[in-house]
Amino acid sequence: MSPPSPGGPEKSIDALLRESVHRHRDRPAIAFAGRRLRYGELDEAVDALAERIESAAGEHHGALHGRPIVVIAPNTPALVTALFAIWRLGAVAVPLNARLREHELRQILVDAEPVAVLSVGSYLGYAFTELMPRLLPELPSVRACLFLDADGAVESEEQRGGVTSRPEPLTAEVGVILYTSGTSGRPKGALVGHLRELEAGPVLAAVLQLQPADAVAFVIPLSHAFGLTCLLACLSAGATAVLVDSTSSLRPLLDAVAAEEATVLHGSPRLFSALLEASPTGLPSVRTGFVGGAPSPASLLERLDDAGTRILNVYGLTETGAVSCCRPDDSADVRYTTAGRALPAQELRIVSADDGLPGELQARGPHVTPGYLRNPEETATAFDADWFRTGDLATIENGYVRIAGRSSEVVNVGGFNVFPAEVEAVLLGHPHILAAAVVGVGDAETGETLQAFVVPRPGTEFAPAALLRFARGQIAGYKLPYAIHVLPELPLLPSGKPDRQALRRSVSIPVRAA
Repeated sequence: MSPPSPGGPEKSIDALLRESVHRHRDRPAIAFAGRRLRYGELDEAVDALAERIESAAGEHHGALHGRPIVVIAPNTPALVTALFAIWRLGAVAVPLNARLREHELRQILVDAEPVAVLSVGSYLGYAFTELMPRLLPELPSVRACLFLDADGAVESEEQRGGVTSRPEPLTAEVGVILYTSGTSGRPKGALVGHLRELEAGPVLAAVLQLQPADAVAFVIPLSHAFGLTCLLACLSAGATAVLVDSTSSLRPLLDAVAAEEATVLHGSPRLFSALLEASPTGLPSVRTGFVGGAPSPASLLERLDDAGTRILNVYGLTETGAVSCCRPDDSADVRYTTAGRALPAQELRIVSADDGLPGELQARGPHVTPGYLRNPEETATAFDADWFRTGDLATIENGYVRIAGRSSEVVNVGGFNVFPAEVEAVLLGHPHILAAAVVGVGDAETGETLQAFVVPRPGTEFAPAALLRFARGQIAGYKLPYAIHVLPELPLLPSGKPDRQALRRSVSIPVRAA
């Protein structure tokens, strides 16, 4: 397939893969489940899928420029192939976590107005082949739904005639839409430019000194901003992306790292802590990687150093991309206690702070989102003039960023932003629940845990385990409460709103809901 025709972006994210194919055609690009896909083979698979998408959507070459295409897949070659096929068409990729369920997917698909949906047939026992036909009547813009196997080959497709909606294409600069929760609990799509990923990937590759001989293990979701940028860093260096689809057990990751002799690993503090518990001597082949999604305890980074693995803090948001990171030659104190220095193209400032005290961290630059898809209200709220408001409190000293905490009610669970309103709405959907409030409580491993407080309806029999099972079918696993506390009534502020500070103070040693 030829490159996107005029009218597409001046340089798309697909150019990153094309350049690596030119330099490293016969080197392995992806390792997954004991199989390897060379850069040249990945390029051919991308071409084949791009042509299939164009055909299924009933469009001529170039007609999909600027049009969103959703991808629902876990960390598999299918996800990587689908992303680059979309970019090769000049379309806009909307990657979604395969752990999302009907309620969440409906909201996002209605908002994104995609021209096509690419999805694995099923994941964790959840059949997308059954879900999508139910949702299609609510999605007038969708012309085709293609179901992929783990390698990215099309297993089946569902085409639609008589499409009644044809939204205006997005501007050529937009390459990705990444969804995050809104202040009302509804998802909002952050517009991400091709430029951000084209520049940020190679910059992070340079920080880690990635080489073609490196193998980078990915257990963090590639549909997440952190995972996507780290994937592009890997491919820009001609290294091998070792994809691991693991939801709970460490065994698949440990096996993949050993089999491929992975030299780089990215993850959350919780992941690295669990790995050290499972293997106190560490992972001998892993020399470096990034840790993000939650504050990293200094003791954890020190233990990793002692095991011969230099893991570096990175800080960023869906809307900003990677904002700052530590460098390998930073002192131990800097690496253990800060989020490093600003990356190129990122300008940072602290607002509303006395000298030496934390204030709101704000960022601006070409990598920051221009706003949210069809959401001017949320866009206006997110910006202070042309500065993006991160919602995090921080200080900057000698160029090094120290994150003090979050200024909003958003709960950061292992790198995923969860808004209490969304979880509360699901809990209140249970017929036996009268009132509900959800708060985040600090946790050394995950950043925060979700704690739910519920008031049962009088005269009903209620078990926390039953409520958890009810919620599990409607929201992703990382949004499920860590514990459910049953109260006769919620403490209230004078305004009538739940007293969230009182609820947080009431939590001592939580017992996981089961």
